[in-house]
Amino acid sequence: MIRMTKKRRLTPALKAGIAAIIIVIAAAAIFHRPILTQAGNYLKLDCTSLPEKADAVIVLGSDVGGERTRKAAELYKQGIAPRLILSDGTRMSWRTMAVDEMYALAAVSGVPEEDILQEKKSRSTYENALYTKEMMLEQGFDSAVVVTADWHARRSKHVFDKVYLGTGITLNYCGAQDSSSDFDNWWTDGEKQQTVLTEWAKTIIYWVKY
Repeated sequence: MIRMTKKRRLTPALKAGIAAIIIVIAAAAIFHRPILTQAGNYLKLDCTSLPEKADAVIVLGSDVGGERTRKAAELYKQGIAPRLILSDGTRMSWRTMAVDEMYALAAVSGVPEEDILQEKKSRSTYENALYTKEMMLEQGFDSAVVVTADWHARRSKHVFDKVYLGTGITLNYCGAQDSSSDFDNWWTDGEKQQTVLTEWAKTIIYWVKY
């Protein structure tokens, strides 16, 4: 069984952002628990219905459990798009890249190898957008469905819409559910706390930077 393993590293800027968010959230918890639920769910964009047909499905990396790649393969088999673009430049070891594991998982999930394209330079969501845009233009693709984790989809939409502005390429978004997707009482679970707080810190940084 193919397993995706990748640690999320926290930069000093992210740690400072998370600390500030913890203070705000702690204050909010004293007064109103629903605020915490809304804070978590705001990050999410679900894929509750089939997206419109497109030229490609763009799959963003950091696919720890393979949910993003499997969702993309599912959309491919449903006829949503004839190509997958796997986007992740992270190196897992001196001989293996994360995108190689995504490629293998897409293949065993029923996507023919000739229909899988790989983008191997990106190391962030912004670079996912930047380098997939280059590939989309090179391939002459006019539309794509961007697949990532549902809790990562809102930030992805923000940066992809910015980077792709003026290209004439139509983008739709599909959030795949993973082990962190259930944000009910997320503040009581250590792993979900890290997911929500880290993503909120990154979202704020992206709002300011992009």
